[in-house]
Amino acid sequence: MNMSGMYLLASILCVAVAGSLAESILEGNYNVTALCTSVKYGVQVGSLESCDYYYVCTASGPVKTYCQTGYAYNYVTQTCSPEAQVNCYYGVENPCAGSTGDKWVPVAGTCNQWIYCKNGVNSGQGSCGALSFDPTSQNCTYAPCNTLPDADINYCSVVPPGIFFGSTTDCKTYNYCYPNGKLTSANCEFAFVVQQDGCGYDTGSNCDRVVAEAVPDSCDNTGDVEPDNSTCGNYYYCNSNKYVTMSCPIGQYFDTIQKKCVARQQAVAAEGCNRCQYANTPFVNNVNYDSCNTYYYCSNGVNGAVTTCPSGYFFNESEQGCASMSGLGSYVTTNGACHGAEVPATTTGAPSSDSTDSEVTESTASDTTTEITTTENDAGK
Repeated sequence: MNMSGMYLLASILCVAVAGSLAESILEGNYNVTALCTSVKYGVQVGSLESCDYYYVCTASGPVKTYCQTGYAYNYVTQTCSPEAQVNCYYGVENPCAGSTGDKWVPVAGTCNQWIYCKNGVNSGQGSCGALSFDPTSQNCTYAPCNTLPDADINYCSVVPPGIFFGSTTDCKTYNYCYPNGKLTSANCEFAFVVQQDGCGYDTGSNCDRVVAEAVPDSCDNTGDVEPDNSTCGNYYYCNSNKYVTMSCPIGQYFDTIQKKCVARQQAVAAEGCNRCQYANTPFVNNVNYDSCNTYYYCSNGVNGAVTTCPSGYFFNESEQGCASMSGLGSYVTTNGACHGAEVPATTTGAPSSDSTDSEVTESTASDTTTEITTTENDAGK
């Protein structure tokens, strides 16, 4: 990585850290920050990655809170209880550990799949199909296996039952979780006011939570797929003339050319989608099929402002810096975010050392006034 690129990114990183006030927290497609805008302040929501902690939703966003050693979070009671008393399987290497005889436990993050345990050993896995698996009775129940339309997760596995909560795609919509894990949704005439826990009017900031891209209304051919322009790891699947949101496996994006999920780095993702999802580096390529010279900073899965490399350079994600355009040809072959990008016709090569210094200094000066974006991005969006 060249020194000018290092200097440029170091300067932007300082601005990004200094300007971050409220960062979105993502657990895969589960956007905890977005969910917290849809529940009343003080409500606690569970994690889909671990039973050791939970989030308290406040006016400034979710606050991660840990249970004491030997305890696990019970989202139903909103308390930490001894691990043996809590049916929580997130982040657990062996969900069958400690069980005796025959036992059926849920597959974490699903509402209809189960694992059969025999004397503490995983002895098979199955599904209840359109029904739900109830871990308490260890049976399939007639409650529909529902997930919210704006995310491929069952929010009733993290939101406590018995409360109403809103949607980040439609201000009128509200949701309710039953004790058996069933999700039901309905609409207000004008708006669901989260902090009033009821229907009201769309005034002031009552609908500020609605930021996600809505699922397309209809489709013609079952099996057709379309990309999600907000979340690279999501796509829309046409099911009986209606699009439903689907999610790629962890670490994969939807490829707009192959029309299937592929590894994140190789995926030709939708322009404008958030490439911070599943990223392992702080700076990532912005989807740019022209010259591959734009990038942004990632913080907890949320993307900052798009920044452009100096003239004669493209952004190399693996090197975490701006590199000479002479290497662009080989880079685009393995990095789908820059699919088809070419060296601009006016570019004859890397600038001289003198011009590089001046351009980097100018870019850095402008970047110091750039406020990094920290607004929420929806989990399934």
